[in-house]
Amino acid sequence: MDAPQGIDFTDDSDPDFDFNSLNNLILEKCEEGHWKAATRKMKQLRRRYATPEKPIPRETYVAVLNCCLTDRLHGARASEPARKILEEMAELQYEIPAREGNECISNSLGFEEGGKHDGFGGIDPALAMMAAMQGNAPEGEQIIKAETYESVISALAKDGSLEEAVLLVRSMVVDHSFTPSLSVFADVASIAAKSSIQEEEEIVLQILSLAKAAGYVLDSIGSAEAGRELLASGVIVAEKIDNLALGLRLLTAAGKAEGCAPDRGDDLVASSSSAAQRACTLIHKRAISKAVEDSNWKLAVKLLELMTQRSLTPSNAVWRMVLTVCAKAEKSRKATAILLDWVSTFSDVVYSVFDASLSFTIDVAINIKFR
Repeated sequence: MDAPQGIDFTDDSDPDFDFNSLNNLILEKCEEGHWKAATRKMKQLRRRYATPEKPIPRETYVAVLNCCLTDRLHGARASEPARKILEEMAELQYEIPAREGNECISNSLGFEEGGKHDGFGGIDPALAMMAAMQGNAPEGEQIIKAETYESVISALAKDGSLEEAVLLVRSMVVDHSFTPSLSVFADVASIAAKSSIQEEEEIVLQILSLAKAAGYVLDSIGSAEAGRELLASGVIVAEKIDNLALGLRLLTAAGKAEGCAPDRGDDLVASSSSAAQRACTLIHKRAISKAVEDSNWKLAVKLLELMTQRSLTPSNAVWRMVLTVCAKAEKSRKATAILLDWVSTFSDVVYSVFDASLSFTIDVAINIKFR
């Protein structure tokens, strides 16, 4: 049936009614703290009604992001929705709120494999969030905090991703002029020092260089526990690559650190772990052997004294080497003192020592010219 003539039909309905209705529903879910419902509804809004001309408002993204952030991303379960929100905001060129973005990255990380927490979150979503924030940051403005970098670096190191960790440390120091905490350097170095791969061992040397570039002084970092851990990692690697000078230099730096009383910094470094103690012992032994080869009795004696000061136990072979070089140099008083120290050190087994070393002791006595 034809419409009556003279009557015009006008559609006065709101063309954005469905969009606005669903958007308001999302905001209500956020106020109620229902992050799962809010993220599902926002996904519907994006697929059904959002267009390039009418995208989801920035305020809606921020509201859902804050809802996800509650209780540390709800135990990292909301890490993936938070990542998608940040990536979409970056794509739409919306300004990402610095506080919320940094909290999302930090709260995505846990202590499980891959940096996860109860199987959720992890390093991958954290890195994706960092990339979204960096790509959307205003020119010349650094919106990612140093603490956020540090949490990601430590998680990468613990997960064995050492190269990526070093790249972030370098970015902090070189690109953004941050000064990472000593614990960050120590975390990366301690993992690298345990590796048997040469490239990863050398990462410790890079970390030491970056720590110096960040403004830390080797002669003072031993005052902090993290600094001593960093120096210990350096000593372990120095022994592995047979860089005796570096190992002794790091121990000397630890010895100069203040605030370690009643102990010495180098003593604490040497006793920090079985690996560090072994490395320190081998470094001193090899250095003494080299000094003996060069007939440098003064250096050999000094290194022997440092071993005892650092609570390292010289082997019988080390005592013999130092005693022999002093005898050959006709330093009777020093040789006698070393012999007495050797005897007192091994007082419990003195007779077995002399029985095993009788011919050696006679040779020493012949070579010493008493004054």
